[in-house]
Amino acid sequence: MSELTPEGREFLGYARVALDTLGAAKASLRAHQVTEVGAVTVGIPGSLSPMLSLRLLETVRRDCPNIRLKIVSGLSGHLARWILDDTIDFGLVYSPSPIAGLDLELLLKEHLFLASHRKNADMLSGLCHDGNIRLPDLRDIPLVMPSREHGLRALTEEVASSVNARLHVRTELDAHELLLEWVLRSDEATILSLAALRNLRIPKEDLFTAHIVDPCVERRICLAYASDRPLTRTARRVEVILRKLLLLQELDAGWWDYAVINN
Repeated sequence: MSELTPEGREFLGYARVALDTLGAAKASLRAHQVTEVGAVTVGIPGSLSPMLSLRLLETVRRDCPNIRLKIVSGLSGHLARWILDDTIDFGLVYSPSPIAGLDLELLLKEHLFLASHRKNADMLSGLCHDGNIRLPDLRDIPLVMPSREHGLRALTEEVASSVNARLHVRTELDAHELLLEWVLRSDEATILSLAALRNLRIPKEDLFTAHIVDPCVERRICLAYASDRPLTRTARRVEVILRKLLLLQELDAGWWDYAVINN
């Protein structure tokens, strides 16, 4: 067997160092692929937070124990701004149209409902059929609604305008809890998602609800990311878990009767 030349021995030394470095790099990559480490902040709208937040926290704690998860709840518009300014990594937002600086992925649409105190059931039931009420028939029903800057109010009025219907908004309240409390104290009704109604834990026998139809008022639930800031591997792992939880139809069977997945 011939011996290596001095140049060959020098090349072999470099080759061994290169192979050792490559092996170390592969081992490091495998370690990162197995375990995600770091902090992730997620935004979830207040109406969805009671249904999703604790399940998300439990799942991340179980499946990714090295991820430090922070969940922020708030109005959809606030969450969008916090994603843009890097206060949160990503989140769910209600968005009927594009938002500058955000990448939006439509996950599903949820329908909105009329809700009133049970004492008003006799008056409202005459306008309902099989649990549904036509949007144009809301014109004579006094409503308490969020202010015009609120996405739910803007969406509802936009859909009403499309069929030449007007809403009779008598009172404006932006806090969901106060809004439902006022519904229970007055003769005014409101318009909310079924998720929001369920999560406020008001006794079912105290509320009269009707699904708004002809047309339905559909609210778009989107995953939102900053267009100029790719998610880290750790944040992406949490995003995958959140997506699966939201699309899990056992999350709330009643809510899923009026939610449509975007396929």
